[in-house]
Amino acid sequence: LVDGPTYDCSTRKCRKYTPEIDALLEKILEDEDTKTKELGDGHKQKLTQVQIHSLIVNEGYDIGRSTIQAHINEKRNRHKEAYIKQEYEFGERFEYDFGEVKLMIGDKKKKFYIAVIGSPAARFRWAYLYETSKMDVFLESHVRFFEMIGGCYKEGVYDNMRNVVSKFIGRNEKELNPNLIRLATYYGFSLNVTNCFSGNEKGFVESSVKWVRNSVFASRYRFESYEEAAEYLEEKLKELNKDSLIEKEKEFLTPYMPPYQTAQISSNCVNKYSFITVDGNFYSVPDYLCEKSVVVKKTATAINVYYKDTHVASHKRIVNEK
Repeated sequence: LVDGPTYDCSTRKCRKYTPEIDALLEKILEDEDTKTKELGDGHKQKLTQVQIHSLIVNEGYDIGRSTIQAHINEKRNRHKEAYIKQEYEFGERFEYDFGEVKLMIGDKKKKFYIAVIGSPAARFRWAYLYETSKMDVFLESHVRFFEMIGGCYKEGVYDNMRNVVSKFIGRNEKELNPNLIRLATYYGFSLNVTNCFSGNEKGFVESSVKWVRNSVFASRYRFESYEEAAEYLEEKLKELNKDSLIEKEKEFLTPYMPPYQTAQISSNCVNKYSFITVDGNFYSVPDYLCEKSVVVKKTATAINVYYKDTHVASHKRIVNEK
């Protein structure tokens, strides 16, 4: 007698939300999806839930707004994409990305690029600081990483950066850069390029770029030279990777390959002042080579000069300001 009344509503059926209303709501939401595809995700002409309810009422249906809102939320949540954290075996996959960092070199602000390669299985991150993001830098960073780690992985994962994709053919087909294909063929790893705007498909390295940039250069950004900044990055990475499983993963890598040759080879004539010109910059050579032809080996960071198979000069490569 003192207990309150109880109601079993578990088997109660919708009385006002009929199949006809459900079909109408589906049609309105499909039209909204079509509008978004045509106008883009950022358009500001989306129907609100109040407007959708008004459209249904105007069709002659007697239905409450809260009921319609509940069904809208149910339908929209049904189509949301789910992300599942992936687990990888040792030696299976590396992920590659580029990031920017701004540093003060002396009293001058300069923009640099961090090539970041991550191993999601070992929770290991490697990075190298470059002054450009050109193709020779892109290739050399791979060689540096494979040399450091003493082997290679089965698969490399990239986004749609220009050093990876030469051009798009239609909406889904991509023509990969032949330089990257040759590099992958030499080291024996397969190429996996993510879908456009899908950084989650290589989420470990996407977060690694931010992690490296903030962990290394947030507390210190002033250096006397590029070399000092690069050395600082290397030392900090040793500290940050101390708990990784990279030493265990090395046992599962594919066999070591000698360094892939990324240098560009060309002939150059020495002028009467004992200089050669490479990319608009002058580099000195021994004066006995004046007006003679030499072989120039250009890498991402250095210029090496040879005469009759003899190494005669080395210089740090000059990077022209943009």
